[in-house]
Amino acid sequence: MIAEIIDSSTICVNDLSQFDIYAILHSGQVFRYWQTADGWLVMSGHHYAEIKIDKNQAIIRCDDADYFYNYFDFDTDYDAIKNSLIVPKLQKALNCGQGIRILRGNFEEIVLSFIISANNNIKRFTKTINQICEEYGKSTSGGYHAFPDLAQCKKITEEDFKRMGCGYRAPYLVKAIQQLSQLNYSQLAKLSNLELQRELLKISGVGPKVTACIMLFAFHRLDVAPVDTWIKKAIAQLSVEEQQKILCGPYAGVAQQYIFYYLQ
Repeated sequence: MIAEIIDSSTICVNDLSQFDIYAILHSGQVFRYWQTADGWLVMSGHHYAEIKIDKNQAIIRCDDADYFYNYFDFDTDYDAIKNSLIVPKLQKALNCGQGIRILRGNFEEIVLSFIISANNNIKRFTKTINQICEEYGKSTSGGYHAFPDLAQCKKITEEDFKRMGCGYRAPYLVKAIQQLSQLNYSQLAKLSNLELQRELLKISGVGPKVTACIMLFAFHRLDVAPVDTWIKKAIAQLSVEEQQKILCGPYAGVAQQYIFYYLQ
């Protein structure tokens, strides 16, 4: 067993070979996290978790153990996935990414965060996302602010988004929020990849790359890989057959995360 729920606010992770919190947080999946004196704090929607490594275990103390057990995808065996991705020329990347898990993020937060992150630098867009949360999200008992829900997001004007550094994305975000209020996550989750892709591309400010990120991180479509120029360059050394194995297989999204982290 990779991890077990101890009580309603505590998870114990027993297999650190499949849980590297530093690599997970620095693999481009999540933007709201902070290093603490003895570990890391992660926010997802209005939930928060503190992760501390204690000898050969990781202790996760949080507001909802069931939520974070699902969030960190502890029911999935990533060792088995990695073993299915063996491509000799990329072995360093696969080894470097050991311990990365694909998070199950909040749908609305993922959509809006990745719209803000598109063609943007990490320092700038993380500052913007945190400012949005501080100004419009509810304060949690841990002293951090939740990502605002759609009702709260609807209060943010185009001018507000621009003031917080969203630039040309501001009108897209306002429209996207209106569109998200008309969508049903459960219904979207039932769609095939192609159908889901078509629906997500209708959202203002969402292009192919952001769509792939949403499918992977919000809908857990592990066979979908967000590919950019860096990923294409990294796999250019591979044969066509090897490229197909990495980016067109059932775990293409996981392979992409290993390569992305390796290139950082």
